[in-house]
This record gives sequence, C-alpha cells and structure tokens, in this order.
Amino acid sequence: MSDLSLTSERASNSWKVTYSDLLTGLLAFFLLLIIKAEQESNTTFKFAAQLKDTIYAKVIREKNIRKLDWLYVEHAGPKGIKLLIPSEIGNQSFFQSGDDKIDDNFNFYLKTVADIVTGLELEQIPINYLPILQKLAASGRAIKINVRIEGHSDAVPLGRNTRFRDNWDLSTARAHQVMQFFIEETPIPASYFSMSGYGPFHPLVDVNRYDENRRVEIYLDIQMIEFNNGKHV
Repeated sequence: MSDLSLTSERASNSWKVTYSDLLTGLLAFFLLLIIKAEQESNTTFKFAAQLKDTIYAKVIREKNIRKLDWLYVEHAGPKGIKLLIPSEIGNQSFFQSGDDKIDDNFNFYLKTVADIVTGLELEQIPINYLPILQKLAASGRAIKINVRIEGHSDAVPLGRNTRFRDNWDLSTARAHQVMQFFIEETPIPASYFSMSGYGPFHPLVDVNRYDENRRVEIYLDIQMIEFNNGKHV
C-alpha cells in the first residue's frame, strides 16, 4: 500500500476515534449525573439522622462550654437526643416528695437546659431547610420534630395524703410540669411537644436506687415520616 493510500485510510478512520471519544465523554458525564443524583437522594433521605447528629454535637459543645457536669447527654439513636435531669443536683431537689410542683431552687437548672434547647432553633428547621423539605414532600415524606418529656419515679408507694393515685400518675404530672416550663421558656411551638409518665417501670439502673430513678428525661427527636394520600402512615 502506498503512503498516499495509507494516509487516506487514516483520515477516513479518524472520525471513528473522535466519535468514540465523544461517546466515552457523554457516558462519563451521565454517570456523574447519576452518581450526583444518588448522593443528593441519600443526603435527603438521611436528613433526619444528620440533623440529630448536628443537634447532639451542639448540645455536647454547650454542655462542655458551660461545664454542666450534672447534665447527662446521650445520642439515643431512634429515640433522639436524650437530656437527663437528675432528681437532685447538689442540695437542690427537683420536686418535693410526692408532689409535682417544681422546686423554686431548681428553676436555675431547668432554665439552663431551656436556654440550650432554645439555641438549637428547632422551630427554624422548616424555614432553614425548606428546599430539602420540599424534595421530601414531593416523595410523600416529611420531617416530624418532637420534644418529648418523660417522667420517672421510684418504686416507693405514695402516702395517703398525696393527691396522686400512684407513682405512674405522679410521674406523668411531673412530666407535664416540665413540658409546660419548656413551652413557656422556649420559642418552640407547643405542637412540637409530647409527654408521658412511666412511674417506676423504667428504672435507670436498679429499681432500689431511688435517687437515680426519680428523674425527668427530655428527648429531642427528628423523624422521617411518610404520607399516603395526604395522611400520616
């Protein structure tokens, strides 16, 4: 084959190389788009878990900055971020025995926790993360923010003079008092709150360790919920 023929053949095949490079480039581009879409999707649907991680980090930072050795903080996974307020701090008691009224001397500690919760700006989440929430809504999902107050008591039977039927009733009343305190002291909407009382049935360690079991736990929870025809399922 002459040099002229060889040159002509190479010229005629050069478009194939260019076309192949173009296809490779397009394939790589579409793969990048797919990977990006998958990453955005994963980020969106992990939004609740990521928010809880962020909240936990902020609470821990505040606890350390303020040197609040008395405040117990735990990332409780599906239950949310747990803030445990013990029944006694120093010589201050949370409640008088058999009563649901918060002791005046304990207000300082509750106010401190309320300040930390206020700084989290939970009520601003629907505004600050509107684009993500809109994506979730398009897929039939939403974010539910819940500040759950749980009351617990010891197993000692109540005396005759108490106005509560049992420790279960007492722990529920105490949870209600703490919930009302947080509703009044924080900008969080009342609709975000819920409460429950467990009496002595969920001891912290040992049912006989009364001081530890008389307690109130606060859970800051963010959940992904699904809707079916506009209704929560």
